[in-house]
Amino acid sequence: MNSKIASAVASAGVLVAASALSLAAAEPASAVTRQCVGYLQSKSYKPTGERVDACYTAGHFDGWYDKSINYQYCWGVLIQTGVRSSHATTACDWAQTNE
Repeated sequence: MNSKIASAVASAGVLVAASALSLAAAEPASAVTRQCVGYLQSKSYKPTGERVDACYTAGHFDGWYDKSINYQYCWGVLIQTGVRSSHATTACDWAQTNE
């Protein structure tokens, strides 16, 4: 029984280590995110967590369909957080154009 417990603990340790490594390697903020957020800041909007996430999501996609969905998400979140429509459009465009 002890060997089964030791094996389970070792397996869990490997899983935790692999998860931590992938999180450490993840890019916290990309150039496109910074450009989108920077544009919003230039228009006097604070970079809240929701806005940063929206900019990040807009700039990271795989294919045309994802690009469209991520743009809509970005725009919708920015609008919900009080960003004017024209500013949301430009910010999300910055995120996607420079991807």
